[in-house]
Amino acid sequence: MIPRIITPPANLKLEGAGRSHAKGTARILNVLYIPFSIGAIGAGIFLLWLPWQKIWENNYMLFLLPQIRPLITNPFFKGAILGLGITDILIGFHQIVHFKETHKRALSRAVGPS
Repeated sequence: MIPRIITPPANLKLEGAGRSHAKGTARILNVLYIPFSIGAIGAGIFLLWLPWQKIWENNYMLFLLPQIRPLITNPFFKGAILGLGITDILIGFHQIVHFKETHKRALSRAVGPS
């Protein structure tokens, strides 16, 4: 028995078939975008605050590895960590400010040309 090949009718249009899936993907990306932005700001604030606390100089890691204490307590190293915190905060605010641009770009990439 020879299998019969089924072909779709000529008037069937499949142009918009993947659009709802693409829009759903863009929505998921946007839902993940906001917590990532807030997390970046939170991590930045944590990195601004942590190097100047007592726990920075008296913790279990320094108890196990006392040879790294001069590096950890160095003010220049603390300043580098503070710089990472400032960078994280700026990245988070940049993402929040440019959210609409990113949303439009992600949606146009997911849906494709009309």
